[in-house]
Amino acid sequence: MYNSSVHLPTIFQINENIISKISFFLQRNNFCFNNILVISGNTSSFKYAEIILGSLKAESYIIKKNDVTSVEDLKEYCLSKGIDLLIGVGGGSILDVVKRVSLLIEIDNLLVPTTISNDGLVSPISVIKDINGKTLSLPGRAPFGVVVDVEIIKNAPAKFLQAAAGDILSNISATNDWVLSAIKTGEQINDLAYMLSRSAAFALIHHESKDIRNRNFLKQVIYCQMNSGLAMALSGTSRPCSGSEHLISHAIDYHSLSEKTLHGYQVGSISIFCLYLQKKLDAKCLNYAHELNIPLAFHQLDNKILDQLLVIYETSFKMRPGRFTVLDSFKGISFVDLYNEFLFFLNRFRIYETNY
Repeated sequence: MYNSSVHLPTIFQINENIISKISFFLQRNNFCFNNILVISGNTSSFKYAEIILGSLKAESYIIKKNDVTSVEDLKEYCLSKGIDLLIGVGGGSILDVVKRVSLLIEIDNLLVPTTISNDGLVSPISVIKDINGKTLSLPGRAPFGVVVDVEIIKNAPAKFLQAAAGDILSNISATNDWVLSAIKTGEQINDLAYMLSRSAAFALIHHESKDIRNRNFLKQVIYCQMNSGLAMALSGTSRPCSGSEHLISHAIDYHSLSEKTLHGYQVGSISIFCLYLQKKLDAKCLNYAHELNIPLAFHQLDNKILDQLLVIYETSFKMRPGRFTVLDSFKGISFVDLYNEFLFFLNRFRIYETNY
């Protein structure tokens, strides 16, 4: 599995107080753009967009939703104005719209995240809502530049940082599924993408501190999320970071069973269950989730989930048809019984009853 047209960031900056230096980073690398558009939301991200607008010549554009209408409106605006660089400032919703439009009109994008909650930043994937409000994973253009101001990320709500750290757990279950698929179906594995994904996960799991406000741990979370995105870009697929845990997560989202839960937090919790099914669940992963206050049993994410386990399981196979995971190994076996066995396992080691 090799992506011959992979786009990797040329500008890749992670440090404190660098948001005002984007013009310098562009000039240093001899990039020259004639019509730059800085895209943000209309709340906190706009405050940071103003800093960028004060440091380089560009126009401002505000989006409010990450839906197909916002994508179409931004696309038409860019075409009418002859925009040749998009600078996205904000959380994942804003940046996904930027990546999607960048691909549709074939121009570069540079991303400045104000939060880090999952591995989507440098991936060639855009999560966009359709006209019915359902989530779509669509192709996007990976950024040619990424500027992460750690001072901004550090001031983001704790739940986003917790989700970013939790999201990394899915790399382990996802790559396990990838290997399983290679054995069962002959699917190709991109070794470099595989190693990038797993090394990102284990770097965090073995980190001495799991304090999301700790500067070193936070920077490691950011680096690991970048590596996860690069793994997906290199392989041309989400496989390195998305397996059975994401299929279950998408099914939960499809049925609106945990609407207030951040994606990274959700897949981190589900990964514990999937690692159990893969017979790969160990103390390091359990302790990592526990220290981040991530539920070890994913039904604790929302009260509606436990009664809908069978529906979730059946729907998971419709989320990415053809993607083989450990879930395929349990077809014909009661999913509810499997989950109850998992809960028994957690109870046996007295690690289930925890207040989240």
